[in-house]
Amino acid sequence: MKGEINFIFDRPVEPIGRMPLARYESIDETLKARILDVSKQEFSTHGYEGASYNKIIQKIGISKGSMYYYFENKEDLFITCFLDAFVHATERFGFDNTTFPLGDDVQTYWDSIKAMSSKQWNDVFQHPVLMSLMRQLVSLGTDHPIFHKLNAECEGLSEYGDLMKILEHGVAIGAIRDDVPLKVLIRMNTEYEVWLMQETQEGRMGEQQVVGKFFEMFKQLFETRR
Repeated sequence: MKGEINFIFDRPVEPIGRMPLARYESIDETLKARILDVSKQEFSTHGYEGASYNKIIQKIGISKGSMYYYFENKEDLFITCFLDAFVHATERFGFDNTTFPLGDDVQTYWDSIKAMSSKQWNDVFQHPVLMSLMRQLVSLGTDHPIFHKLNAECEGLSEYGDLMKILEHGVAIGAIRDDVPLKVLIRMNTEYEVWLMQETQEGRMGEQQVVGKFFEMFKQLFETRR
């Protein structure tokens, strides 16, 4: 089919840049797993603000100097935990042209986007640790510095690049608007996601309502204006 393309979402997704510090990636996998497991548990139990960086270090069983050798601060550790939890929640997600055909037909394109977003949200809902970390982010608010750091890190993920390709294909076939930069639309969509999590957290919306509402808002934001 003309314009047929494949996108694969099952590649390893890792943060790039300063979070965590590059030397963290070279440490023993057992220690890395312990750092993440202990930290996720502390953040899940006490929340971001309530979790003590010093107590996390003590429970891991390494020196404070070693921890600062791997991470700049608690913000960096939390973001690393969040991204790791997200990767594990979505690692089985494969996006290809057979399961989610894109092609050149606008309706087929949007049907695929709907199916893809539904699967991703349902996968996320099956991971309580990730849900806990997401609720903490929501409680901090989008003006918190950690949110800006996380946005910057997400733009370095390979999945972000794949999303851009999907959206660019949508622009090419006339399904996605081209009057606003895609990066701006993605940032605006993040605000929608935060709102949805707030609604869920406060009991005003169920999980399946979130799945449907997300696609509805995504399409309203990204669809070509007629």
